[in-house]
Amino acid sequence: MRKLSRFRLYLVLVALFVLSSLGWTQNASPSDAETIPLLVQQVKELQKHDRELEDRIKLLEANQKAASTPEPAASVPVASTTGASAPAEATAPSAASPQELPEGLHDLHGIQWKGFAEVNYKVLNQRQPELGTYGFIPGSAGNFYTGDFDLFLTSKLTARTSILSEMVFEETDAQNYKIDLRRVLLKCDWNDHLKMSFGRYQTSIGYYNQEFLSAAWLQTMADRPLVMEYASDGGLLPTQAVGVSLTGSIPSAKLGLHYLAEYGTSDTVRPDINGTGQLNDENDGNHVLLGLFVRPDKVPGLQIGSSFFQDKISDLSNPADVERYKQTIINAYVVYNGHGLELLNEGFLIRHDALREPDLFNMPAFYSQVSQRIGRLRPFVRYQYTNANPGSVFDDISLRYGPSFGARYDFNEYIAFKAQLDHTARKGLPDLNGLHLQLSGTF
Repeated sequence: MRKLSRFRLYLVLVALFVLSSLGWTQNASPSDAETIPLLVQQVKELQKHDRELEDRIKLLEANQKAASTPEPAASVPVASTTGASAPAEATAPSAASPQELPEGLHDLHGIQWKGFAEVNYKVLNQRQPELGTYGFIPGSAGNFYTGDFDLFLTSKLTARTSILSEMVFEETDAQNYKIDLRRVLLKCDWNDHLKMSFGRYQTSIGYYNQEFLSAAWLQTMADRPLVMEYASDGGLLPTQAVGVSLTGSIPSAKLGLHYLAEYGTSDTVRPDINGTGQLNDENDGNHVLLGLFVRPDKVPGLQIGSSFFQDKISDLSNPADVERYKQTIINAYVVYNGHGLELLNEGFLIRHDALREPDLFNMPAFYSQVSQRIGRLRPFVRYQYTNANPGSVFDDISLRYGPSFGARYDFNEYIAFKAQLDHTARKGLPDLNGLHLQLSGTF
């Protein structure tokens, strides 16, 4: 219809032009000679205006079509940076922000959140007391417990700043619950080379503590390696602290070099895992952590790194003679996550140097974990080793080592089931065998 109207307009203008030309040839005058070029100019301007209107109409139609087309539903994120729980291939974690929230967050008035929950059943073959954590009752034939209920929240303040928090509702004895503020951070991301966090954070000792948050859903296996267990649950390392954390990339072409730096206070209170009920308040001094890692472009999924941690702690096992130690923790790791294959290998050297006595303890620990995704099933194997000196603050651990194996099955993007068998050799104690079943989910 628009094209027909334009045709009629052009026809009228041409007719006027022809009549004017005929009249001019019969009775030409100077004024007629000036009128004809003006008419031609007006015709050209009308044609130009018509083309502009047509372009605007096309643009409006395109915008209206795009607005009326429904956007695809947001894809459900992989459960963890290792891709252990998603049938599709997992993407690599952000290069310079190892402690970001998982993707697929819900939004409520500008506050984004995501939740994780779990239900566990655990049984051991030894009734000799062992530390009960996450709601497990030691010394029983076996019992159910809920473990941790996790809520991750974040809110963007400006283009570069945001608030991040992680709250955990943790089951304790007699099915009571306590709230643990695992993380609360003011984050300032200036650029890829400098990202700062202020508040309570997970220390960057080791790859596992950087990449895996407390939610069991994010992990391939049902539990964390002993050396990487949270200190409040009997782990050896200061896994959390309050202070400032820096991370970012270092220009290195395709090497993918990044740095880590932290300064803060851990103030670790660690319970003995042998069931005595003793709490070890290490009374940590301020710590310094420096670390480097690479993610080479030529081998996607490969990460190699190392860190150095140092602070001072106390041994309160003898209240009459409290010893103070300089604690140094050196870590190195090689991990690979690609094509459904997960390889985690980490080694630690924990060094305690007494400040008043000539005591010096060098305590090694490591774990190796392998898993392979086969459809929705992911079989896994882990071997861990910890050799703590009986005269150190870790006298309850001493020498422990052994394998764990089992499988994880993802019913869908929200629910996973894990079955895990554990065998732990303990120096001076009977070997400990256990069955751990876990149903974990995200929402």
